Amino acid sequence: MTLFTRVLSLKQIFSSPHTQHLLDSTPLFEFSTLVNSTLDLKFILGSVLLTLMAKLRVTKSLVLLKMAPQATLKVGENRFRVENCKGIGSDLLRKDILLARPPKKDFSISSAAPPVWKVFSRAGIRQIFPIISHDTVLGYFGIGGRIDTKLKTPRKAGRFSSDEKEFVDIFINVAASAIDKGIAFQELRSVNRTLDGKIQELKTLFELSKEFTAVVDRERLLKLFGFTLMGHIGANRYAVCLKDGGVVASRIDTSPLLKFKEKVFSLVTSPMRVADFPKRKVTAAIKAACEAAGIAAIVPLQSQNEVKGIVCLGERLRGSGYSQADLEFIYSIGNLAIISLENSRLFNEAIEKQKMEDELTIAREIQNGLLPKSLPEIPGFQIAALNCPSKQVGGDYYDVIRTNNGKFVLAIGDVSGKGTPASLLMANVQATIRALVPFDLPLAECTARVNDLLFENTNANKFITFFWGALDPDSRLPAGQAGTLRYVNAGHNHPFVITADGTVKRLGEGGLILGIMKALMPYREGSVAFETGDMLVLFTDGVSEAMDNDGNEYTEERLESFLRTVSSRMPQEIISAVQEDVARHVSGAPQSDDITLIVVKAV
Repeated sequence: MTLFTRVLSLKQIFSSPHTQHLLDSTPLFEFSTLVNSTLDLKFILGSVLLTLMAKLRVTKSLVLLKMAPQATLKVGENRFRVENCKGIGSDLLRKDILLARPPKKDFSISSAAPPVWKVFSRAGIRQIFPIISHDTVLGYFGIGGRIDTKLKTPRKAGRFSSDEKEFVDIFINVAASAIDKGIAFQELRSVNRTLDGKIQELKTLFELSKEFTAVVDRERLLKLFGFTLMGHIGANRYAVCLKDGGVVASRIDTSPLLKFKEKVFSLVTSPMRVADFPKRKVTAAIKAACEAAGIAAIVPLQSQNEVKGIVCLGERLRGSGYSQADLEFIYSIGNLAIISLENSRLFNEAIEKQKMEDELTIAREIQNGLLPKSLPEIPGFQIAALNCPSKQVGGDYYDVIRTNNGKFVLAIGDVSGKGTPASLLMANVQATIRALVPFDLPLAECTARVNDLLFENTNANKFITFFWGALDPDSRLPAGQAGTLRYVNAGHNHPFVITADGTVKRLGEGGLILGIMKALMPYREGSVAFETGDMLVLFTDGVSEAMDNDGNEYTEERLESFLRTVSSRMPQEIISAVQEDVARHVSGAPQSDDITLIVVKAV
């Protein structure tokens, strides 16, 4: 039935003697003008209820409106809420009911009515009328029984007549368009408020991002984050727990929760209220721990899709709970904070790394100062040396020392390990050797003293392979002889002696590696005589054990074979040639150990 035909029907109702009093009320069209002149939904609903109550002489009425869908509702389920009521206790206000199939026709609440409507029957509501606009149920009007004014004491009358129902039906249809517009306006206003809130949140996040990025001090960042939680969110108590750093800020006791730290970090991948924890056995203990600590919500701190920490939140200052929007806002702030904390950590690590590099540079300069700045001239011999550490500082040692009696001490050593610890031990060895050489003690005795000193002052895992010898280039030797070398080898790679005719000797006389144990057995001293054209090559295992990308070593056999081919050259040329051959072998692989070479040739 169209609105026009309903209005014609209404005229017939007005002509009825039983409903003549309806003509004494505000005309229908004046009512339409009144409710359509405003978008205030509360005013519209109140006007409709009061007008209906006045025209029908009822003392109870209410209106239910359909609410926005929620994720918790089942498919096809609709939620309606009491938005206004008159003559009824306030306990029904804001009450929700769920309807699978909202009825589109009016009905009386009787014993046959669905149970969901019985609560309104107990409040005195007798008849339910749907509010329909564009074939959609917007809500329902509920009306109580009519009052009989013929009695001195008003009482509730029976059911409404069909004419009265028809009048209410038409009346509600007139009001439906105004209610529809009021709902739309209310929703728009709610969206605008939400939008304004989001804009304000974006402004806040923008300002906070500038503040967070301007701070690199970790403690200041945590304080700023804490002030933000209290000032913008109203969190009374909170705690920040990092995955790799433990609790870094705390105004709440998290010890009950930290017993389940690993499980919490795997569980909380999005902001969660403790009350919404999934009902699983594994989370029951976590939920109980949170409740014991007074934790109301947990928000993850994520960076690069990885949970780096969590924020535990107590109740808000004003006592209200955290909405999902609140948690999402905290989540956004938390991500800003964790990024800044990560940047702060990286910044501090970069500073520490730079400090370490500067210190290593200084250490390298000091170590270079400990190695010979220039090699002394040895009568009847030519000498050259090379030292290439694999790191900024190394553990290889070499020295050439002129003694007071005209001899020359040649020394080479390799400290276990690499880097700073090895370089410090190397410096200790260099100082010890330099201190002992002037006493002109036998090499075997000096070696034992160095060994015992190192054993007493270093850890068991630190040791040194060492070779040294005293070269005597005596000018009174017979023609063709250049000098003799007395030496001790303490577990070092056996040096090569390649004679002018191509014969190869290895110098291995000596004893144990330095620093392993006390010298219980005396070190043995060896000797070798040099003739013109003979060559002595001392090296560390950084040469023989240089590896290519497949892990293949250069080997001492290859070094010996190559030295034979270049033995006719001068010492510096021989060192350069060996260095190039090692480079060809490793084929660009990173240097795995320190490389040291000394070449002495009788001329």
